[in-house]
This record gives sequence, C-alpha cells and structure tokens, in this order.
Amino acid sequence: MGSIKVWFVMRKKKYKYVDVSVSSELLRDLKQQQNEAPGMARYGRFKAWLHYANLDNRQKNKYHYAYVNYCGEAWHCTCGLVVDLDAAPEVGGFANFNLDGVQRAKGHRELPDFGDVVVAFIFECTWMEEVQRYYFDALCQVCGDSVTQRPGKDADLFASIHNISCASG
Repeated sequence: MGSIKVWFVMRKKKYKYVDVSVSSELLRDLKQQQNEAPGMARYGRFKAWLHYANLDNRQKNKYHYAYVNYCGEAWHCTCGLVVDLDAAPEVGGFANFNLDGVQRAKGHRELPDFGDVVVAFIFECTWMEEVQRYYFDALCQVCGDSVTQRPGKDADLFASIHNISCASG
C-alpha cells in the first residue's frame, strides 16, 4: 500500500484516449466497400476491413498492446490509451516479459466496453496448436503478479481479481 500522496497524485493524472471502438456497422460497411471496389482497390479495402476486424477481435479478447503507431508520435492501445513514443515507463519490474511502451503505461481502460481504468490486463496471446486455441498472459501493474499461458477465462479471472483487490490499495 502506497502513501496517500502517491495515491492522490496517481488519481489526478490525466490520461489521453482516442475512440478505437469498432461497431458491427463499421465492419459491415467496410466489407461492403471491399465487395464493391473494382480490381486492385478491392485488396486495399480488404486491408482496411482486416485492420478493424483484428482490432475488434483483440478488444473482445481483452488484449492490451500498442496497436497503432500514430504518425510516429504516439502509440494507441487497443483500449484507446495514447502513450507518447518517448514517454518514460510508468511500470517496471517485468523484465522477464517483452512489454511494449503502452503496456508499461498506466491508465488502461477495461475491455471490451472501454469502462473503468484497470491495473491488471491481458498483455499477450499465443496460439496453442495442440489445443487449437489461444492462451493468454496477464499482469497486475500494482502488485507485480502475473500469469502466463492461461485459457481466456483464467486470464480474465486473474485480471478481475486484481482489478478489485489491487486497484483500491
């Protein structure tokens, strides 16, 4: 448990977010544009659709990472958190994980609903060929605990527990 000064300063920090929500209508419109595009333009429309379809999938899986490098200035997380490329890491102690600049920042919002700020989240996913599904890694930025290669529900449970127990402490 930190000092009241640390708690107060952390609570007052303003985070910047962008809207990265993906609606069913957007995906449907992009797919229609792809189908209606002539010749090679169809491929470009496919890539636009794929970008948003992948983002939507990552958000539904509650996976936080630096999804977009915006104009070489800032990373955008799948939750919408904006982190300057040259920002100092706010979270340390995870040397055994290859975390990106976004994952070392605080202020992540809950996925997939972009709700409250969370301190524990999924930071990696790995396709497990032998079981034909993804397994996830999650960490808590407050207590430093983590789990690796867990089924989605197990990783979600870890994050949920830590978002309740560690966010208030």
